[in-house]
Amino acid sequence: MEPGERLLIAGFLKVDSLTMRRSCFVSLMGLAFSAQAQDAELGVRYWYGEAKTTRSHNAQGLAPALGNPTSVLTYEDLDAHALELHGRKSFAGAWFLKGSVGFGEIYRGSLDDEDFFAGQVKFSDSTSAVKGNKLGYAILDLGYDLWHVHNGSAGLFVGYHYWSERLDAYGATFTAGGGGGIPDSVPVITNQVRWHSLRTGLTSTARLSSTTRLSAEVVLVPYAKVRDEDSHWLRQDSDDLGPAPNIIIKGRGYGVQLELELRQVVHGAWEVGAGLRHWWLRAQDGSREAAGTSVPLVELESQRTGLTLSLTRRW
Repeated sequence: MEPGERLLIAGFLKVDSLTMRRSCFVSLMGLAFSAQAQDAELGVRYWYGEAKTTRSHNAQGLAPALGNPTSVLTYEDLDAHALELHGRKSFAGAWFLKGSVGFGEIYRGSLDDEDFFAGQVKFSDSTSAVKGNKLGYAILDLGYDLWHVHNGSAGLFVGYHYWSERLDAYGATFTAGGGGGIPDSVPVITNQVRWHSLRTGLTSTARLSSTTRLSAEVVLVPYAKVRDEDSHWLRQDSDDLGPAPNIIIKGRGYGVQLELELRQVVHGAWEVGAGLRHWWLRAQDGSREAAGTSVPLVELESQRTGLTLSLTRRW
C-alpha cells in the first residue's frame, strides 16, 4: 500500500463514530422521504444473534518465563437482541445507496480468562458471568448494479461499517490459581470493543415467484481498525493497572460478512423477510498497552451470527 493510500484510509477511519452513525441515520431517513422515487425501500429488522470475541497478547519480551500467548480472554455465548432501521435507494440509473443503523442489548454470556507460562503451562484460569450491556452498528454503502435479468439483478458496492459491543462481567470462579473466587455480585471487568471497517462486496436479488424473492450479500473487509478497552475494576491501584480503562488494545485486520434474506409480499408493497447474518473480523497487527508498557497483540477476533426478521415497504 502506497503512503498516500495509507493516509487516505487513516483519515477516513478517524471520522467520529457518532458522526458516522448520525450520517447513516440521516441517509436512511432520506429514503423515507423519497417515496415517489422508483426502486426505494425502507424497513425495520430484528436480529437475534450470538457472539464470541477472543483477545490475546505476547508478553515474553518483558518476561521470558511467560507463554505465547501470555493471556487469552474469551467472551462467548453472548446472546443479544437488536432492532435496526434499513433502507435502499436507486438513483442515476444503476447506482444505489443502502445502509442500516442498529442498537441492541446483550443479555447474557461468559468470560474465560486464561494465563500461561512458557510452554503454555496454565497458571491461572477463571470464569465470570457476563450480565449484559449493549451493541450498536451502522453501515453505509454506495454501489452500482452491473447485471439485470428478467428475474433478478446483481451489483458491486463499497462502504463503511461501524460495530461496537460493551460487556460487563461479574464475579470469578477459579479452576487454576486465584484463590477463593469473587462473588458474582461484584463487577470485575467492563470491555468495550469498537471496529471501523472498509467493506466491498457483491449484492444480488433473485425473484423466485411474483411475490417471493431471495437476496444475498457477500462482503470482504480488506481493512479494519479496532480499539479494545478493558476496565479491571478491582485492579485500579497505582501499583497495579491504574485507573480504568486500564488495558488498551489497538490493531488492524480484515474480515468477511455474509447475509441471506428471503422476502414475501404480504400486502401491496409490504414485504416480510427472514434471513441469516454472519460478521467476522480479525486483527493480528497491533499492541496491548497496560501500566505503562506495550506488548504485541497476538489476536483480537469478533464474530456474531444470528437470525433476522424484517418488515419492509417498497416504492
